[in-house]
Amino acid sequence: MSSLFAALGVAVSGLGAQSQAIGNISDDLANAQTTGYKSIGTSFSSMVTASSATNNSPGGVSAKPSYRNDVQGNINSSETTTNLAISGQGFFNVTTMVRDENGTAQPTESQFYTRDGSFTLNSDGYLVNSSGYYLEGYAVSNGIASDELAPIQISSMLGDPQQTTALTYIANLPAGASDFTSTASTINIYDALGDTHQTSVVWETTATTNVWKATVTVADAGGDDGTGTHTNLSYKASFEVTFNSSAPTGTIQSIDGAAEGCTSGYYDASGNIVADLGPVETTAAVAGNAAIVTLGGLAADTTTSNLIFPGSAPQTVSLDLGNFNQATGLTQYANATTAVSVSSIAQDGLPKGSYSSIGIDSDGIISINYTNGSTRNIYQIPVATFNSPDNLQRVSGGVYTATLGSGTAQLRTAGSNGAGTFSSSALESSTVDIASEFTTMIQSQQVYSANAKVVSTVNSMLNTIIQAVQ
Repeated sequence: MSSLFAALGVAVSGLGAQSQAIGNISDDLANAQTTGYKSIGTSFSSMVTASSATNNSPGGVSAKPSYRNDVQGNINSSETTTNLAISGQGFFNVTTMVRDENGTAQPTESQFYTRDGSFTLNSDGYLVNSSGYYLEGYAVSNGIASDELAPIQISSMLGDPQQTTALTYIANLPAGASDFTSTASTINIYDALGDTHQTSVVWETTATTNVWKATVTVADAGGDDGTGTHTNLSYKASFEVTFNSSAPTGTIQSIDGAAEGCTSGYYDASGNIVADLGPVETTAAVAGNAAIVTLGGLAADTTTSNLIFPGSAPQTVSLDLGNFNQATGLTQYANATTAVSVSSIAQDGLPKGSYSSIGIDSDGIISINYTNGSTRNIYQIPVATFNSPDNLQRVSGGVYTATLGSGTAQLRTAGSNGAGTFSSSALESSTVDIASEFTTMIQSQQVYSANAKVVSTVNSMLNTIIQAVQ
């Protein structure tokens, strides 16, 4: 009799175990299309009441979920730039936020981890996924990331202007030209406020072979009248460039800002000099060194800036003509026509820009792209890794919390120390294999039926005993 009751208990435990298995399968199938979902298996272990060489008492079976949080799902492309997927190990750090008495969103102290990267910008500019969890990262300032996690908020919609500090000029002056003045090569440079100022370079031959005079004009960059009032003058700087007549022929030999007729200063609209500043600052003629003329700089005073723009602090601009004794920038070779051949004229400043788009690279660097062509790095997303990710505690919304079994989160830079990398405009699909789930479901159904048959059989045997007693 005791064995029959034991067999009944074992069969009931089998029914319960398979019920759990069916429940896990149902959970998987329901989440077959849930972003970042990790499928759940079921593991079974036997329960022993008593076991010896001569006797075995039925014990039954127990079932528990088998988590597979470290299994990689397929990465699928998305049309949303801020959608993210992790290739490799690790999780996004996310949190929740609540509104304070002023209606401002404030982060809670709760820390969660997820593979659901369906992040989009909400009305406050925060990156939030479809389950309402806020993505966290390190704020970046001047190229340095902070050491404190915070919800990522895209709020800086204006790109600061960048004043021009360097101007690069690559051209060839026609060898053998005489009594020649070139047309102006022009480019816009920028002051600290982002205002543009047309800058021109004009070349003319001198009475000395292989020596050219340059005049650089910067519009609306000319000083004040001694009272601090800007007078809207132009700044001009002239200097002479001597080219080598022997090897290395045609390359810059020297630059002279103090040659006869050369100076820097402020000029009015009629071309009359208003203030003579003196010789412009130039670099020494050392073979291989950069041949630079400092616009706004003086040979006699290398600390003063003399490009003075309306409402902006004085500045200087380095005009880079290449290297001395090298054909890297400005040269003097024969031309098919008597003209200055400008290959490139470029500068490093930027006007004020407005928000254009967001970019996220594989290292988790979030940057804002502006209409002026500039890019600003504003956040870095870390990857949270665990020694035992399968022991994380699941929470509704596709997130996990750390447990003693999983260990604490280790925040790593993407791609380092085993951490995965990010893919933007992408989402990780569920790891549920529907065909495999159906196969497992059929097996569980058959085992469940077999255990139910045991219950039926034991019931029949018990009825037989009762009838025998009667």
